[in-house]
Amino acid sequence: MSIFVRSFAGLVLAGALATAAQAQTKWDMPTPYPDGNFHTKNVALFAADVDKATGGSLKIAVHSAGSLIKHAEIKRSVRQGTTPIGEMLESLASNEAPVYGIDSIPFLATGYDASKKLYMAQKPFLEKQLASEGMILLYSIPWPPQGLYAKRDLAKVEDLKGLKFRTYNPMIGRIAAPICRPPSPPAAST
Repeated sequence: MSIFVRSFAGLVLAGALATAAQAQTKWDMPTPYPDGNFHTKNVALFAADVDKATGGSLKIAVHSAGSLIKHAEIKRSVRQGTTPIGEMLESLASNEAPVYGIDSIPFLATGYDASKKLYMAQKPFLEKQLASEGMILLYSIPWPPQGLYAKRDLAKVEDLKGLKFRTYNPMIGRIAAPICRPPSPPAAST
């Protein structure tokens, strides 16, 4: 079974490494974020903990900043066995199964405590979905609160009209589309 690391809201979990350590001595682990990002720092700590817990029989080489596999391809690479382990933002897969997007619904959980409660309710369904894809959830890391950054003041929803911005998952893209789409040209009169 492949291993998948979730990176959004929730608790840190571990498991499924004892038997895997017997089969392999070095795993390459892609992560999308640069070395200074707190997610990559957590991955490095995880790799060090695995090394210590297995007495050095399992080494995890962290490949940060998408240097081994690009972010959007990490989940597929783990599922297909190209890499034995990987980290990604869970909501990137929300177009594959709704359970992956639950914690990216705006205002559903507005802080770490609420995110933890949501994660605990979501976790059994998430684990079931991952198992159906041949993967295991090892641990989760809370994601910082979302924000909107712009070069001009945004005081009301109308200020977003026609504004271009980057969305990082299908849920946010669906929300942004009707707000930020450029106005339609006027219909021709006859």
